[in-house]
Amino acid sequence: MDDILPNAALLERSHAYWSQRAEEYSALHAASRHEALRDALRALLRDLTPHVEERPLRALDAGCGSGFMSLILAELGCDVTAVDFSEDMLAEAARNVARAGASGIELVHADVQHLSFDEGSFDFAVSRNVLWVLPDAAAAYAGIFRALGPGGVLVNLDANYGRAFNAAAEAGEEPVHPTQSAAQLRERNAIAADLPVTRAQRPAWDAGVLLGLGAQEVRCIRDAERLLGIDGGDRFSARASASERAALFVVSARK
Repeated sequence: MDDILPNAALLERSHAYWSQRAEEYSALHAASRHEALRDALRALLRDLTPHVEERPLRALDAGCGSGFMSLILAELGCDVTAVDFSEDMLAEAARNVARAGASGIELVHADVQHLSFDEGSFDFAVSRNVLWVLPDAAAAYAGIFRALGPGGVLVNLDANYGRAFNAAAEAGEEPVHPTQSAAQLRERNAIAADLPVTRAQRPAWDAGVLLGLGAQEVRCIRDAERLLGIDGGDRFSARASASERAALFVVSARK
């Protein structure tokens, strides 16, 4: 593996990687390609949504990328603040929001590891496929959880992709992905290889962090693909190689 990079250098490298991928990533996650998945995610989030009287839910999409989850939250009637560290991803999100004719979505340029929202800013927070690539995933959890009000709910959908990438590399297997080049995949693997979160036992680690932050209740679904009906072409995102893959999980926590 490469020598471990300081967080600032690693973050810069990660920013360049995700920004370069913005247009391709947006097309890959276009709403029209994933109607069944969108329906399943909408149902999952609806079941986990906290109850708030007489106003729309204030929702945070932490690491929004091209806006896939932001649009689902808006469809559920939330006022959405969508955060990402890549300006290029936010530009794609803005185009997707406009294309969908959605309202109630504010796009904010920020690093989810260093959120500055006041406590009680949100009722609901969602993150999808974000924490696995962060140098300090625990700081992201802390900032997101702090921004919730009492009774607020955090939902994270993720997988230990980095561990699967490492296992594939150690077995001498070539990485696979339907739209990325071999050079991009090598860069992705190099960024994720030495992250502390890659070495964690997830989702047990996630549950422990959230309990340590004071969560009143933590729920975990270890293999969420069956729950969400993900199969066939939609399973590519969890594949590291022809044989190695990572299991998608869902962790939810109530403050």
